[in-house]
Amino acid sequence: MPTPRPSRPARGQHGFSIIELMVGLLVGMLAVLIVVQLLYSTSTQQRLTSTSGDAEINAATVTHMLARELNQAGLGISAYTLLGCSLTYTTTSDSKSVTLSALAPVTVNPATSLVPAGDTSTDTLLVVSGNSASPTEGDALAGTSTTTSYTVSTPASFATGDWVTAAATTRDSSTSCALTLGKVSAIASYVLTVSSGTAGLTAAEAAVYNLGPAPVIHAYAVRNGNLTVCDYAAYNCGDSSYTTTLNSSVWVPIASHIASLRAQYGRDTSDLVTPKMDGVVDSYDQATPGSTSDTSGLSSYCGWLRVVGLRLAVVARSQQYDKDEVTTTAPTWSGSSANTSTTSTLTTVTPSALAIDPSANSEWKHYRYKTIETTVPLRDIIWNGNQVTYQSGDVAC
Repeated sequence: MPTPRPSRPARGQHGFSIIELMVGLLVGMLAVLIVVQLLYSTSTQQRLTSTSGDAEINAATVTHMLARELNQAGLGISAYTLLGCSLTYTTTSDSKSVTLSALAPVTVNPATSLVPAGDTSTDTLLVVSGNSASPTEGDALAGTSTTTSYTVSTPASFATGDWVTAAATTRDSSTSCALTLGKVSAIASYVLTVSSGTAGLTAAEAAVYNLGPAPVIHAYAVRNGNLTVCDYAAYNCGDSSYTTTLNSSVWVPIASHIASLRAQYGRDTSDLVTPKMDGVVDSYDQATPGSTSDTSGLSSYCGWLRVVGLRLAVVARSQQYDKDEVTTTAPTWSGSSANTSTTSTLTTVTPSALAIDPSANSEWKHYRYKTIETTVPLRDIIWNGNQVTYQSGDVAC
């Protein structure tokens, strides 16, 4: 008999077939694709949220900083005898002789010789305030003034190092005034020795006003996308050599990615005939009191007394460039549209439009923008009041 063949061992487990491997690979690739898409979407959303948040924080911080300084604007210079007067002084760092055309709490778009223009579609500001605790109505002269000395009634109101100016205590609508700001270098009895003064002011007809040891004279402008500030007490900010090639030690950047700064005066235009103020904002515009654009017919100082607030808008731009056009229309604010209606339903009038136009940057649509707007009361002007009669003055404003 033939020898029987040994039985074949039991068949072992087979590996994956090519079809099974391809199906598994396809499923894995789909899973990876989904995960990558989720990661990309999450990353994009995080980036957009982050850049938009950065722009909003930036705009809010700048607005808060400006509002805080504007809240102090006018301290020590709110007397009608000073408002609208020119002010001449010597800067402390570059020792330049400077003349401000009109002493006021805040000037919107002062002459470019004083504050060179900033980026396209942006406004400039000049903010002035003192930091003295002396009375804002000044201290009466007790003797005729000279270019280097003032004899005052209460010398205890002053200290060495204070910056002071003197002016007549009466003023009519036809009188212009030129003030000189000087630093107190010594006090002997009732006599203040000053670095620069106004001669010929007589006792009981003039007063000395104390702006304190560190008066604020700050110019603000948006330059190259940065909000910059210049200390006008230290430097001649109007010197074009500081802005032609931007000198960052003079025009100091304090916030980046700022697309626009807009500002308007809040004016009390009530009863210009009598006249009689009510302290309520009736109109927003950029007509600087005493300028050719001011058609109120009021004197310069009455015009300034009627500027009781300032409306501001700060526009910040996201730092991240987006490949898509994510912004299709320019940002807007309350002053973007003119409204000259005087109906009873409208409480304030905006006679001219101040648009926000970021198109100077050809890629502006590839960025996101945040606009923060605020209105700041000029408290020192409001507290000053109408001053119908003040030290023999007649100031019906």
